[in-house]
Amino acid sequence: MAKPRIFVSSTYYDLKHIRNALSGFIQEIGYDPVLFEHGDISFRHDAPLDESCYGEVKLCHMLVLIIGGRYGSPATGSSADSESIEKNCSAYNSVTKREYEEARKIAIPIYIFIEKNVFSEFKTYKENKDVMGVRYAHVDNVNVFKLIENIYDQKSNNLIKEFDHVDDIITWLRIQWAGLFAEFITKRSQQITITDLSSQINELKLLTGSLQKYSEESLRASNVVNAEKIIKVEKRKIRKVTSLSRFKSLPLINYIIQSVGEIKPNTTAGFKEILNIRTKLIISTSFDEFLLSVGIRDELRNHLLAINQANQEYIDIKKAYAIESIDTPGNDDDEFSVMDLL
Repeated sequence: MAKPRIFVSSTYYDLKHIRNALSGFIQEIGYDPVLFEHGDISFRHDAPLDESCYGEVKLCHMLVLIIGGRYGSPATGSSADSESIEKNCSAYNSVTKREYEEARKIAIPIYIFIEKNVFSEFKTYKENKDVMGVRYAHVDNVNVFKLIENIYDQKSNNLIKEFDHVDDIITWLRIQWAGLFAEFITKRSQQITITDLSSQINELKLLTGSLQKYSEESLRASNVVNAEKIIKVEKRKIRKVTSLSRFKSLPLINYIIQSVGEIKPNTTAGFKEILNIRTKLIISTSFDEFLLSVGIRDELRNHLLAINQANQEYIDIKKAYAIESIDTPGNDDDEFSVMDLL
């Protein structure tokens, strides 16, 4: 059975006692710890040693990052030289920082711990970072603080916990991983419920389709005047309602409607206002600034950036339902294409 693989990232000599304790804890709860000093990394003969570490991060499910007073050796390809490192003023990537960055790229959970003394001195650094020549008591390189700043600058996956003893780390990880397991079980249960609902919806669709066909045949058999025209009009109404409902349920469109209370999505003016806001999203020269200006939540960012996917969805819907336009109720002359909105 596959086990979660936990990559432990830190400098070695100053934190090896913590690394050993974490390795034992991770094994105790049935997970696989990955530490280079225990032979858990397959080192490539044709590449620098640290490159093998970055490759191993990509094969793990989580990363535990421990930050102490040492910044660590320069990563392969770093432009830092020994003199600039000693002066504590040259920004460069350390091996530990590169491991952290690799974990961010693949979006695995990252658990970040900083020694209490280092964390306290970080506050002093923020007040004096523009002052040249400041010496700090608990770090060997100012880049430790720059790494912490970089972590705080991230929008997610950047929770930091300070620690005084390895037991502080173990206690926090035990709680977090228990919560992660509980969340997984809850999502499994929810997925089963969603599957059941989906099955019921499909059954209702089949029933509705059968009833529609029965009604149409009954109408034709009754020799009702203009029966075909009546059927065509009713089908068109159903297509419009279906298309409009799905369009308004798209995360981007739903957010715009909810954010701007004056918009009436069932009117031509409302649709044009939605189109105007959507256009601003697309043509904005500074997309991040625009997101901030309209107060868009972080969790919607991915939905906004995935607008092309929503566009493709509606192309498919248009083909399936042969939708040509949506018109405003009560005003058949004022029409414009659904595709204009996406």
